[in-house]
Amino acid sequence: MTSLLRPVALALCAAGVMLFSVPSFSAPAQNSAQVTNGTAKKAKRATLTPIAAKKTVKKASAKKTSVRKGRAVRTKAKRRVVSRGPSQAALAGLHKTVDWLSLGSSVAYAVDQDTGEELYEKNADVSLPIASITKLMTALVIAESDLPMNQKLRVTREDYVRSRASSKLRSGMVLTRKALLQMALMSSDNRAAHALARTYPGGKKAFVAKMNEKAREIGMEDAFFADPTGLDNRNRATARDIGRLASAVHRYEDLSELSTAPVAHVRAGKRTLTMKTTNRLIGDPDWEIGVQKTGFTTAAGRCMVVQTEAAGRRIVFVVLDSPNNNQRALDMKTMKSYVEAESRFSNGFGHVMPYAIF
Repeated sequence: MTSLLRPVALALCAAGVMLFSVPSFSAPAQNSAQVTNGTAKKAKRATLTPIAAKKTVKKASAKKTSVRKGRAVRTKAKRRVVSRGPSQAALAGLHKTVDWLSLGSSVAYAVDQDTGEELYEKNADVSLPIASITKLMTALVIAESDLPMNQKLRVTREDYVRSRASSKLRSGMVLTRKALLQMALMSSDNRAAHALARTYPGGKKAFVAKMNEKAREIGMEDAFFADPTGLDNRNRATARDIGRLASAVHRYEDLSELSTAPVAHVRAGKRTLTMKTTNRLIGDPDWEIGVQKTGFTTAAGRCMVVQTEAAGRRIVFVVLDSPNNNQRALDMKTMKSYVEAESRFSNGFGHVMPYAIF
């Protein structure tokens, strides 16, 4: 009787954060495998050549000036409309994958940081663009470089990488290496990440080479890095790779603190810059976060990795190619609730995979 009631209770607990219909009689790993070999290969091929976002632009009309009661009145120009293409995961059809929790993200992964036990997975072996999650590797290389964290570095025009994301850094500003590292991690500042790489011994080229060397060292088998910011869509990894990266970063207490601050006030010469986190789970009392990073490019979709504690374990959660920020956070909460519910009903006999109720 207990064995029959256990999956029922599991489903009811998981329903605390979402409602889902009864799926087929298979475990998550089996369901995620519904992506055919051809589709998976197509996904991996898609990462080899970055796909430029398709843009349809309606040129803004020039500002018109009219005369009203003897004075010039400038009318507002029409807003520039930009339509962008789908992510690489969507082009590969990964968003059609059926999974037990009905997550909105094309890729999801949960792993026990200490034992390596995989607690949930969906397309976790497909290498995809990872956007600003790249900055975790940037931070790891800096942490292991033995460069002085209090050394003052000057921002230059060279750090003005092309990006839709705004930056409070201006050419000529002087900040410590630690301040730049915090801006790169918690507020995902691309100019800060580029400045860290540019001022590395040997410059940006040597820094990127070190990123790839470190990736191989920690077992990121399908990862590749082309730049320190994540704006280059050749930067790619699988969800399993990202789990290894987050675990490696978590070993550094300073990196943990810098990535999880909700707000920071950074000195830049005579100015003080106020930074805010890009992760809405920071500050949530249900989450005890040790390392986090968010990311977004058109090719990558909305991404997030979080190292936290759940069900008495240290766990890394990863989602890639979420359609929006709300879904990205919701999928994280859904996986966490599932892991906690499963732990309560496993009776200490190890991992229990969910099966259909019949």
